[in-house]
Amino acid sequence: MRDYVNTAVMESDGIYKEVVVIGNGPSGLALSYMLAGNWPYYNGNTHLDEMLTARLKNSPSGRSLVQQDLKFLSEGLEGRSNHPISLLMDSLNHPSADQGLDLPSLLNWRSNPERLVDHVVLGKGPPGGAWHTMDGNVLTISLNTWMELPGLEFRKWESHHNCNSSGAPRRVPVATVAAYYKDYVKQMGLSRFMRFGVVVTSVSLLDCRQNQANTCIEDQTELGSCHCQPLWSVEGFDTTTGLPFTYICKKVILASGSTDLHNRLNVSGEMRHPNWIFHNLKTLEDELNILVEKNKDSRDGVCQVDPVLIVGAGLSAADGIISARFHSVPVIHVFRRPAGSSEKTLPENMYPEYHKVHQMMGDKGLGYSDYRAFPEHKICEFSAKPDKKVKIMSSSGVQTCHQVSLVAVLIGSRPDLSFMSPEFEDGKKLGVYPERHIDCRSNPMAIDPYTYCLTQGPPGLYALGPLAGDNFVRFLIGGALAITAHIYWEKKAQRTPAHR
Repeated sequence: MRDYVNTAVMESDGIYKEVVVIGNGPSGLALSYMLAGNWPYYNGNTHLDEMLTARLKNSPSGRSLVQQDLKFLSEGLEGRSNHPISLLMDSLNHPSADQGLDLPSLLNWRSNPERLVDHVVLGKGPPGGAWHTMDGNVLTISLNTWMELPGLEFRKWESHHNCNSSGAPRRVPVATVAAYYKDYVKQMGLSRFMRFGVVVTSVSLLDCRQNQANTCIEDQTELGSCHCQPLWSVEGFDTTTGLPFTYICKKVILASGSTDLHNRLNVSGEMRHPNWIFHNLKTLEDELNILVEKNKDSRDGVCQVDPVLIVGAGLSAADGIISARFHSVPVIHVFRRPAGSSEKTLPENMYPEYHKVHQMMGDKGLGYSDYRAFPEHKICEFSAKPDKKVKIMSSSGVQTCHQVSLVAVLIGSRPDLSFMSPEFEDGKKLGVYPERHIDCRSNPMAIDPYTYCLTQGPPGLYALGPLAGDNFVRFLIGGALAITAHIYWEKKAQRTPAHR
């Protein structure tokens, strides 16, 4: 681990917390639930994995998973996450889900108020984070049961809120998931730990030796003598009042997700035309509605417009194509991969809309009206003189120019970690590959897989959720457990007198 020079001075008017969680998406909410003293317990039922069942049954009876050897319990598990504790919690929450089974959870959640860890969860918007910024009509990739957080079954919540819930797991609109996360905070009694409508501007390690009062945080957030345990300063401001705030804490959990900064092509003209070149699906949907309304032929209600150009080959780009075709707007689709690429696709029976787009990409749109695909092409230039035009180039160097009405560059996103102190270089120094920007798929933060502590950062710094490489809600619960357990064992060790 690299050495970090502590330069920030202890704030005399800071708000003292043991833990500050940055990000109020599902990662931050799940962790808050556990830090509030709600712990998971194995209910004794049998898992189809006989070895896992044996390990669970041989573990100390009556103890929460927080108090057990998670490395031992997660031994040998395989699945769609690279993190053993994520696989453990998913195996217990959703037994054999990847085999298509819908089995009851093997966990009970119990409240232990005496285990509460004083914390605050900071978020820009309402609880649920980025889920409130997405197009609410789009269906989730994951099933509804995989979107749930500890203590509140998604299907029961749907039934109570008349969300047309059926018995079987199914995909649900993004808006339903966002509403579930917002309501989760109320139903689980977590409101007192939440502070939303705030922006974090600085996270830095304090030099407590420069603090004349020589104070630090003891357990239960009481002030006492300082033994130079690393402390953190988290600064920001309230977006409503503009008033600044400072939190002083022992531990900072980075759970701010992966959607802050939309990836760009970095080609000529891309950023000069924000009125018709966009980088997110929600804005495209809004602009399509405006475009269609403005250009309807009064005689037959048909929209007569130039094509929408969509860049990208992922699910967001597919959603953009689906939206444009729903509005009967012609599409030009530019992407780098070859037509009919053998990349793994989603099952047709569960994701028919994405399967259809993949088919269209495969035959270059020849069999579909108002859709033209340009595989193995890249964008060269955007211009608006006199009309909105896009110049593209094939892999063989052939250039063509196309007149368009709108452009959506949907090639992914990455987190904004500019609030980290300068020595972290916008978070780059904390990644698996420190020379690259943090990317939640190709370069997540480097963590200890059993504690989620950052291996390239100072003590007390953790990553959770997409920042740690857990990009699906069903897996981030494991990270929350790992952090909660690490805090528990640290406090237990501090209370145990050393033998001389």
